[in-house]
Amino acid sequence: MRQKSVSLVQPSGGVPGLDVLGNVLQGVKLRSRVNARYELTAPWGMRISGSPFPLFYAVMRGGCLLSTDARELSLASGDFVFIPADVKFTLKDRRSTRALPIEDVYATRKPLRCGGLLQYGGGGEAVTLMVGSFLFEGETLSPLVRHLPSLLHVRADDPRSPRWLESTLRFVASEIEAQQPGHEVVVSRLADVLFVQALRAHLESSSRENGWLRALVDPRIGAVLQQVHEKPEAPWTLEGLAKRAGMSRSVFAERFKSLVGEAPLAYVGQWRMHRAMTLLKDRDVSLAEVARAVGYETESSFGKAFRKWVGVTPGAYRRTGLDEATSEAR
Repeated sequence: MRQKSVSLVQPSGGVPGLDVLGNVLQGVKLRSRVNARYELTAPWGMRISGSPFPLFYAVMRGGCLLSTDARELSLASGDFVFIPADVKFTLKDRRSTRALPIEDVYATRKPLRCGGLLQYGGGGEAVTLMVGSFLFEGETLSPLVRHLPSLLHVRADDPRSPRWLESTLRFVASEIEAQQPGHEVVVSRLADVLFVQALRAHLESSSRENGWLRALVDPRIGAVLQQVHEKPEAPWTLEGLAKRAGMSRSVFAERFKSLVGEAPLAYVGQWRMHRAMTLLKDRDVSLAEVARAVGYETESSFGKAFRKWVGVTPGAYRRTGLDEATSEAR
């Protein structure tokens, strides 16, 4: 049942960083699915030229190597790895094994089809991988979608790794194997949980990789991000943001861009429009209310800014969203 109203006030309090992450996740339309289970025996290797959507791999048993142009990861049983869209990578049992294009690997199946159970390899040491995908629908201004990490690896043997991972993976595996009615829905929801928990693990890890997720837990920049997310309607200026961080304007601007990857006021503008896109999905909230909720005094000024960022007017965006909702409900 559709909710009849959308709160125009963001929640405050809680753990810095995690609050902002939860805030952003509420505005992202995430669709997850488990596409296949790979049962592979050494020697085996496959090359993926870049998926149009983010992928994840969970190692159910055994181990393997995952390599991109920049990194090589050793994956062990219980590990989870997230790979953004358009990233080229290889999966192998060992470094010396030749990797075939994934299309050639699937071509060995009779009948030829993608997804489902893939059994492949030379009959040696076994590894089982669960393969899934994520789709973020219509949320191009979401900071999470724009700033996903290059690779997100959650290790089962890391003492900081939460205990949920192994039990969730076992649950997913049992659902896939049992094939009970509704198992696809259950597995897709569990994949959503895996993604969110992997983000949390990355956020709480000791990784020093710069990026939006790391910025959330920076003592000064994270506090500013939380303020911006809680109060997009505030009249934010570079000087005001720097003051919140307890830094000079120049030092703050440099630190913010270094961590987040964009200028402070550009981030504020994009967050406002992302919030507006979320609010516009509720037909009971007027355009004037949406404008005020994201810091614009008039519908006219809001409309110009929205069209600049999104490419269409707020009214046109709302009509498109309502048409899509009506189509999905049929």
